[in-house]
Amino acid sequence: MGVLANIQTEMKDGRRVGESGSKLRDELARKGFNPVRVHPLWGRHGHSGFAIVEFKKDWDGFNNAIMFEKDFDSNHCGKKEYTETPMRDRGQRLYGWIAQEDDYKVSGLVGDHLRKNGDLKSVDGKQAEDQRKDAKLVSNLKSTLERKHDRLREMESRYKETSASLNKVMDQKEAMEKSYNEEIRKMQQNEHDHFEEISVEHEKATRLLLAQREELKQREKQLQRREVQNENDRLKLHHEKKMNERATLEQKRADESVLRLAEEQKREKEKLHKKIFDLEKKLDAKQALELEIECMKNSLQIMKHMGEDEDLDVKKKMDTVREELKEKKEELDGLEQLNQALIIKERKTNDELQDARKELISASTINHSTLHYKTLNVFCLRY
Repeated sequence: MGVLANIQTEMKDGRRVGESGSKLRDELARKGFNPVRVHPLWGRHGHSGFAIVEFKKDWDGFNNAIMFEKDFDSNHCGKKEYTETPMRDRGQRLYGWIAQEDDYKVSGLVGDHLRKNGDLKSVDGKQAEDQRKDAKLVSNLKSTLERKHDRLREMESRYKETSASLNKVMDQKEAMEKSYNEEIRKMQQNEHDHFEEISVEHEKATRLLLAQREELKQREKQLQRREVQNENDRLKLHHEKKMNERATLEQKRADESVLRLAEEQKREKEKLHKKIFDLEKKLDAKQALELEIECMKNSLQIMKHMGEDEDLDVKKKMDTVREELKEKKEELDGLEQLNQALIIKERKTNDELQDARKELISASTINHSTLHYKTLNVFCLRY
């Protein structure tokens, strides 16, 4: 702090008034002393002609106070000149100096203000106090740094555990995908083999009918060349033609059934592929959700360790993560139930399709056998 003395005052309304503290502060600031504020001292008769200048409480403020005092000393307006010059000879000059021990202990407005608003300290004492504060700060920073290092090592350990867990989950996911793809491949291969068997049976029946038709044509030509007039032969021939037409109609129906079966198998295969794609998406979503739940669990564990000495925001974040973890678990249960329902439905659909194919193959085989048996009976009657 600094002391300004011999501030010019005047009587106004029965009290002495003088320059305001802000005006004095601006004048000192223009000279480069950078004061924080200036307090004019007022007594019962008004302005006392004294003011206390406050500087910053650091070494820059101390340097500004020294410059403040040197400026007044260079103009012969320091404390020594003020005390040695009679009041009548001071004129309108402004005096100033740094407040020291004698100012602090003097009675009056200056001493009262200094004792009330300041502490009396030596430069050495201030330096020793700053050194103690610096040492304490360094010690606190060192302790904080050690705690941060311990926390960092703990988080590194958690990270390694989490990475190992994630790697294990990814390995399991790859194994599940491999097994799932192998099962799908087997299903597709079985479907292909089954369709090939149906196609072979159909080709055999078609060749058999074509051969029988060709044989009947040859016999009809022979009969025409011999000009057979026997009515029984004509009736038998007519009967054979009817039987062949009926067999052809049966074969046509079988062909249509085979085509319908092929179309149905194609549609079912498309549905199956769509279901497989949906299952893969559900599986990926489920695995992604499991990974997200695992990460959230690890984050929650880390937040629990960090929350021992952290603020309320960390606790709120922990509550939020717990709530999200609960929702994710409910979502995972829903996906699991939906996945199981789709698998059961797919198996039921595949079983129904297999039963329908077996019945169609059985009916087609019976029709071919019946047709062959009737043709043989006609041949036996004729010969």
